[in-house]
Amino acid sequence: MTGNYTQNFLVGGNAFYNRPNFIQETKNDLARNEAGNVVYKRDTEHKIIRIAKYVFSIIIFPVGIYNVIHAIVGKFVLPASFTSLADVTNNRMETDLEIKFSGGWVYKRIALEFDGYKIDAMIMGKPATLNNGKWVLGSNGNGEFYEDKISGPSDFKRIVSNLEGNAILFNYPGVGASTGMPSRQAMEKAYQTMLHFLEDQNDGIGAKQIIGYAHSIGGASQGDALRSHELKKNIKYVFVNSRTFSDLETTISTIFCSPMGFLAKVFGWNMDSVQSSKNLKAAEIILQSASVNDCEELQDSSKIINDGVIYKEASLGKVLLDDPETPRKNKVFIGVPELHNDQLSFKSRDFIVERINELLKTA
Repeated sequence: MTGNYTQNFLVGGNAFYNRPNFIQETKNDLARNEAGNVVYKRDTEHKIIRIAKYVFSIIIFPVGIYNVIHAIVGKFVLPASFTSLADVTNNRMETDLEIKFSGGWVYKRIALEFDGYKIDAMIMGKPATLNNGKWVLGSNGNGEFYEDKISGPSDFKRIVSNLEGNAILFNYPGVGASTGMPSRQAMEKAYQTMLHFLEDQNDGIGAKQIIGYAHSIGGASQGDALRSHELKKNIKYVFVNSRTFSDLETTISTIFCSPMGFLAKVFGWNMDSVQSSKNLKAAEIILQSASVNDCEELQDSSKIINDGVIYKEASLGKVLLDDPETPRKNKVFIGVPELHNDQLSFKSRDFIVERINELLKTA
């Protein structure tokens, strides 16, 4: 059984892509500067409590200053937040969307809301798969937008296609048309809201299988969100971390300098992917750049290399593989020849999709 949103909007005669003015509606959606109508809302705390916290942060001067600096540091942690809304809209409009679906992709821009934040998101799928319950939740790198994943033959789109699945993508708070300022907690809650929307059997998608596919800092945000999210027993999960760091302080320190890494830690941005991975109960795939000819499973860290952004010592895969306390059950470590921002080869994508499907069968 799938959720009401699926039944009323994604499949059958009422599906958005079956509307007579579907193409024009899609173009209008893409042209909007702001996020669209909210289709799903989730509040993690009462509005009065949020207002009280805001007032408290103003009255208690050090708290307010800390929050401001946290947001400023967040702008640099998420450089995509510096890109103007007009530029993001232009990129979205220029995207070569196959809106004349004819057996291909169809897209629907939506918005989800939590605690006053409005998150710009995109549903991507095919008419033949939108009711199959298999969904991929994409989590961006720090310089990415969801628009990057739907433009042209991207890695993400090819992996979703090979999985015969569908996807939901979103921009972090403060990025693109998503409202608010960059905040680690807001990133965590945004991801959880997307996950709730996929899981919700009554008002959401009602997914049966969920694959979290995260790149770089997206893996850290995914990990933050999963620490406090209770996975559903009737849903199969696999989470993928593609070229993710161990923790943000170490990564910034190795790329720039130790004081900058320390600054990120002091102001609440030391996202720890290692501990998140150790605590995760679901199946997980860790992709890391490695000295390999083709994609292959790794049993130790000897082949992991600097990926052009993340030094091998700061990579999630190396730190986990070198730690004897890392739980290895349901974890697959994969070395890929591609560097941090490279597109994956056909062989790498096929290898990864095969492992995802294997893990879903045993989940």
